[in-house]
Amino acid sequence: MLFCQGCVREMGEDVPTAIRRIAAQGKIAYVHFRNMRGTPKKFMEVFVDEDDVDMYQAMQTYKEVGFKGPFMMDHTPGFPQADTRHVGRAFAVGYMRALIQAVYR
Repeated sequence: MLFCQGCVREMGEDVPTAIRRIAAQGKIAYVHFRNMRGTPKKFMEVFVDEDDVDMYQAMQTYKEVGFKGPFMMDHTPGFPQADTRHVGRAFAVGYMRALIQAVYR
């Protein structure tokens, strides 16, 4: 399955606990690596390094359970200025790559 940790968090679940539970079933094929702020009824997507989910801890948990599949960015906030639509995406991919290198090496 595509494990979207943002959706898992939006459902009110603890992300590391959910990673362990779903990985134990051998069901994580891909990961949408994103963060959010708020509650299941009132949330907003934020940059990957902001707020509710400790992304370093999440990455450590993926390694702990032996996940070796792809990590993909999902939704990410943008900037209101013209010609900046790729900036948020570039930040998310760079942040994700840095965590992969820090944890998996």
